[in-house]
Amino acid sequence: MADEVTSHNTEQLALCVRFVDSDENIREEFIQFSKVIRTTGEYLANEIIHILENLGIPLKDMRGQGYDGASNMSSGRVGVQAKIREHAPLATYVHCSGHCLNLVISHACNIPEVRNMIDKLKNCCLFFRNSPKRNELLELITAIKVENQTRRKTLIDLCRTRWAERQNAYQHFYQCYFFIVDALQVIGYKMHLEEYNGLHEGFAELYWDWKTQTRSDAQQLLTGITSFGFIIVFLTVYQYLSHLSGLTVQLQSSSLDIIHAYNAVNDIKDIYKKERHDVDSNFESVIFKQAERMAAKVGVEPNKPRVSGRQIYRANNAASSTVLEHYKLNLAIPFLDHVCENLNSKFSGLAKTAISLLGLVPSILCENNMSIDEILRMYNEDLPSPEVTDLELKRWKMRYENVSPERRPSTPAAALKDCDGTHFPNIKTLLRIACTIPATSCECERSASSLRRLHSYARATMGQERLSALALLHIHYDKEIDLDRVVNVFVQCHPRRLELSSIIKP
Repeated sequence: MADEVTSHNTEQLALCVRFVDSDENIREEFIQFSKVIRTTGEYLANEIIHILENLGIPLKDMRGQGYDGASNMSSGRVGVQAKIREHAPLATYVHCSGHCLNLVISHACNIPEVRNMIDKLKNCCLFFRNSPKRNELLELITAIKVENQTRRKTLIDLCRTRWAERQNAYQHFYQCYFFIVDALQVIGYKMHLEEYNGLHEGFAELYWDWKTQTRSDAQQLLTGITSFGFIIVFLTVYQYLSHLSGLTVQLQSSSLDIIHAYNAVNDIKDIYKKERHDVDSNFESVIFKQAERMAAKVGVEPNKPRVSGRQIYRANNAASSTVLEHYKLNLAIPFLDHVCENLNSKFSGLAKTAISLLGLVPSILCENNMSIDEILRMYNEDLPSPEVTDLELKRWKMRYENVSPERRPSTPAAALKDCDGTHFPNIKTLLRIACTIPATSCECERSASSLRRLHSYARATMGQERLSALALLHIHYDKEIDLDRVVNVFVQCHPRRLELSSIIKP
């Protein structure tokens, strides 16, 4: 698994490996950082091959590779995955599921109304975060209004790269919405000064005087976030995308196998299909009613955009007779359709790879007669005795036929731990391969996060060998180190006429 990250105007390639250890546990481990001067598929592939060869990792044993969906990585002709498969033909490429989910949300939010809402929300967050005085005003209003501060958090900016992480920003904005409105009214129109001055001494003296530009910006933001259109679009996005928050965390697990990821995505697909089917009732009872209550508290009546004879700057909307019908036809239904369509298209590669391996999982094998002929042909040379695999698979199925469905392993990782290699050598080999194929490349991004702490401005010129060594120490800081062995290895690498002992451990 590999991913690129920029640090101090240099491009660093984070390389990780995924494997099944001797205890049948799935592990993902960081190897090293490599400075790259070009980002073409051929250059990156040669760099990865060079690193693996230097470390003594045979390319012929590679059975999976995971990257993001950039063309230099995913192209089937000139991408990294194509160049790697020239040396390791059985290395199945998987587009990182975390990046796929990111693309699903990004494409769904391309609806003009949603895009405009996000711009207003972002401007509002920056308005307060870029000024200590304005941010202090918002925090003070929140402290006055709310007794229990443990569940109230300040505004956070929308993440520019991880769209799935924006759900936290939406949650914070939702919890602070009415306090934000009060703060903007204080800044823009000098409202609530007497009210808050009675609750907090000196409030009016501190927050009555603002610059003209600041007041103008506050008035503009207040008009934007208190319109009924903004409120209902925000609630629609916030409510519907909340289903993906659990999947986001799930797909970042380093022990996640491809079948588990496939099942998790399928569960989310079913949820959105249900939401789309019940949109007529759920949208009105949950989202629209909540939008009406929020609008009433800020003194806004539910309304729909005016319709003109010739619309240039706004998409043509479907004809509707009521406000509810307008937002259901032009917002809720298109948004859900975008999510459903992109879930199917972006995870199609994951589904194709996972379906070919489903026949190995006992919970699926006992319920359906799924063929594994494709993977038997693909991994024929890896099997100890491929000629008896069909008989072995029948015995594997018979083992679980009398076991209750809830006790049958439902993922390759669980099945591998329950598989006896003495009786099922071919099945165990196939399960190890299924566990080795990566579902995400999140471990590379987690490793790249360590660069913030290691590759600082005070150490921006350190060499690559030292950088990778420090990264290994930092990422694996929980591992116990035998200091005597370290000293002995140092002595062997640098022979001197000295008697050395551990200078760290007495």
